[in-house]
Amino acid sequence: MFYSIDRIVEEVAYCIGDDEEILLLSTDQIIGSYSEGSILRETDDGYYTVDMDEEHRRRSENYAFAESLFDE
Repeated sequence: MFYSIDRIVEEVAYCIGDDEEILLLSTDQIIGSYSEGSILRETDDGYYTVDMDEEHRRRSENYAFAESLFDE
């Protein structure tokens, strides 16, 4: 399952899963460079890593959808 970082408050990342469940993570549990909007995937050892491929796919999909709103 993927999680999107909704916001970061102090050292807690508020994430929303693909199933719309909210997950609170200590930023110590996140491997890699992250920010609000980053897409995370859980690793086998209980940490979360940034998935740049999935993030890029979602951003491209959202961009294409936004573009389609203005096509005639």
